[in-house]
Amino acid sequence: MSQTLVKNLQHIVFSTKNNFKMIRGEWAPDLYSYIGAVMKSMNCRLISAGGVGDHIHLLASLDKTISISELVMKIKAFSSGWVHSKIPGGKKFAWQRGYASFSVSESNINAVKRYIENQPEHHRQIAFQEELKLLLDKHHLEYDERYLWN
Repeated sequence: MSQTLVKNLQHIVFSTKNNFKMIRGEWAPDLYSYIGAVMKSMNCRLISAGGVGDHIHLLASLDKTISISELVMKIKAFSSGWVHSKIPGGKKFAWQRGYASFSVSESNINAVKRYIENQPEHHRQIAFQEELKLLLDKHHLEYDERYLWN
């Protein structure tokens, strides 16, 4: 094959530092738009974004030249800077160090989008910590719970 063809869809999840509920509903859509612009600058595409006060979910299509870790590192760095400069009281905002990422098949895009868009309703019934453990278990990812929350 003379060209490289890649479709890399990822469901990415990460939390605020110490799981503090710092993301506010009134500015969350602007944060998601900013993250979409950061991704576009890296030839990636934000398909869906959502979350609640202490974490976000992103459904993303990654360019063939970008690793998941590079994408997440830049999203966190640039979006933290955006919150610090644009949101009153945002100087203390920070993301946790780690993240979780799950591959998504083309046939599952709509289900993952609905899941992400339904985060506020979803979290009326379940805390982020429980949700993350369920996602990790569903995807058969081994983890050490001591390191999930810092």
